[in-house]
Amino acid sequence: MFKSLYLKTVLSVMLMIFALTVMSAKQIMAGDENRLIFNSLESFQVNCFASDGAAQQYDQDLAVNIQKQAAAEDSGERIAALSQLAVKDAVDPAIVQKILQKALMDKDAKVRAQAVHALAQQDCADAMLVLEQALDDSELAVRLMALDSLSLDDRSMSLLKQALEDDNEAVREMAAMKIEALSADNPVQ
Repeated sequence: MFKSLYLKTVLSVMLMIFALTVMSAKQIMAGDENRLIFNSLESFQVNCFASDGAAQQYDQDLAVNIQKQAAAEDSGERIAALSQLAVKDAVDPAIVQKILQKALMDKDAKVRAQAVHALAQQDCADAMLVLEQALDDSELAVRLMALDSLSLDDRSMSLLKQALEDDNEAVREMAAMKIEALSADNPVQ
């Protein structure tokens, strides 16, 4: 079982590295400003798992409603669907995986930002890699949500310290506040 999970994880990482190599070709010119918009999340393959090995009962009605909202034309509906995914283990991980995968590629930055947050709440493989890539998204909302989703561990602290160098002042300030808050919650003994 662990060997199979390990192989899936290794394969997933290899695919992401390949996708990241190709991704720079997917930059798109936007509007009159001639600035690059870069959705750094669109190449990731999301893999979500049930929290425990036991068979679980999922709320089928909730799943149907979330799927309908996630497929809506209105970005507010898609965001609402993603917000409901924060309730861990309420929906089958396969459904969560499909919804998150599509939302991470959404053209609306607010939808991508909510997808980043929802992903951080789930038991999904490589969530930290997605958060790391979200910190490189050209849209401020996505970067801020990624920062907010980081927790207290060495890798998160490293990403927060990197965010202190971001071009945007709001990102730098949020990274500093998050580092301060996480440090205050867990002082060095």
